[in-house]
Order: sequence, then structure tokens, then C-alpha cells
Amino acid sequence: MPIDNRLTGAARLAVRIATLGNGLFLAAVAVALLLSLVFPAAFAGIVARALPGNDIAAAAMGMRLLMGLGIVMAIVTARLLSVLAAVVASVADPFIAANAVRLQQIGWCLLALQLCEIPAWLIARNFPAMGSAAPSGDVSIAGWMAVLMVFVLARVFAVGAAMRDDLAGTI
Repeated sequence: MPIDNRLTGAARLAVRIATLGNGLFLAAVAVALLLSLVFPAAFAGIVARALPGNDIAAAAMGMRLLMGLGIVMAIVTARLLSVLAAVVASVADPFIAANAVRLQQIGWCLLALQLCEIPAWLIARNFPAMGSAAPSGDVSIAGWMAVLMVFVLARVFAVGAAMRDDLAGTI
């Protein structure tokens, strides 16, 4: 089997595994959020055991907000992975206009995920009772560079697809 086929196969497998993992994460967080709302006393008990001596009501609210944000991020990630799967599926003929659009969609998903750091930071800042369960709120330079890089690649693919179409029209 040529290396390109192995690489493509590995990419397809990686995207499938990531999609499965993201789906499981989404389901688990959605169920946890629902259960925390349906059984608030039990959830408060879990929080109290995990964070003894803290403001349990504030910590529980912060954790619920983080679960909601996690659901949003998992939905965005699901979209990103479905578009990425389409890009990987087109690897035999990659410089097509559809891939330029797909890369742009991936860029928007990555941007949305980076912007989710803002509410995560706000939650951590406004609910200090969560302690170590709070997100760090650090800015990911690599994440922002990835956003920029994907938008640039989308433009490269758009230009490449247009050049290819022009060339096909001259023959």
C-alpha cells in the first residue's frame, strides 16, 4: 500500500476516533448537566466532597456554566470534524473550490473554539469557588496561529482551484 493511502487511511481513522470521542464527550456532559439540574442536592453533595470548604452553590453554578460551554464547544468540534472528514475524503483531488470553502468553515470553527476561552475565563474569574476545577483562561498562541493558518490555506486552495479551472478551460 503506498504511503499516501496509509496516510489518508490513518487520517480517516483519526477523524473517526475524534468524532466518536467528541460525541461521547458531548453526551456525557449533556447528561451531567441535565442530572445536575434535575438532582441539585445530589450535585451539590458531589461538589461539596470535591471542593470541601468552598462556596458550594457558587462552585456548582460555575460548573454548570462550564458544562454548558463544553456542550457548545463539542457542537462546534462536531462541525469541524465533519468538514475535516470531507476534506480528507477528497484528498485524491484536493484543489477544488469545495475544499477552499471547507477550510474556511474549519477556520470559523477554530475561531469559535478560541473565542470560547473568553467565557471560560469569565466563569473562572467570577466563580473562584471552583478552585482547581476552573479553567486556566490562558491564551493559546498556537490556537490563534492555527486559526490564521487555516484561513490562509483556504485562500490558497481557492486560488489553486481557480487556477486549475482556468487551466482546464484553456485545454
